Amino acid sequence: MRLLLVEDDPMIGESVLDLLRSEHYAVDWVKDGYIAETALRTQDYDLVVLDLGLPRKDGMAVLHALRARQTRL
Repeated sequence: MRLLLVEDDPMIGESVLDLLRSEHYAVDWVKDGYIAETALRTQDYDLVVLDLGLPRKDGMAVLHALRARQTRL
């Protein structure tokens, strides 16, 4: 299962990343909304763990753009 972790806080991101990888998930970690949108356009993910308070573009805007594309995860 391939996951996208979108989290700008290094302490939270590293903790979640380590936990998910210890459970053998393939995880990509990005730290802002614009990079998240790029990742979602270029890769297929089974699940997105999305922080709402992101720099450059907040998580709700990323979610709205994802839903507008009618992408199912």
